Amino acid sequence: MNPIEQNADLLHLFNPDGVRLANETVRPVFPDLVDKLASDIYGYAYRRPGIDLKTRHLVTLGVISAMGGCENQLRFQLGAALHLGISVEQIREVFIQVQAFAGNARAFNAAAIFKSVADEFQNNE
Repeated sequence: MNPIEQNADLLHLFNPDGVRLANETVRPVFPDLVDKLASDIYGYAYRRPGIDLKTRHLVTLGVISAMGGCENQLRFQLGAALHLGISVEQIREVFIQVQAFAGNARAFNAAAIFKSVADEFQNNE
């Protein structure tokens, strides 16, 4: 069993189709990268005690938004936030923090990505 399958319970919370997507899109190209990512993120970082899953995910959104150049990851994590039940208002507040500490461009880019993710999420509900 690979790390994606070992952490399928958590990945399913983020994206009900996440295991299939990971195994079909990235695994054929770079299986070691997928396994390392799954182990680090879903086997370790998201399973730590101390803060709840939603709070941990809000931190993730802030970090990825502030980094820039992570649009694919931000798109996935924003969709995951909605699947986890994080509210639109909470996500907007993350972007306020990004704007204050990482700049207008980073926050605006994140907000634009979120608009398309939220529209797609709403259309699939």
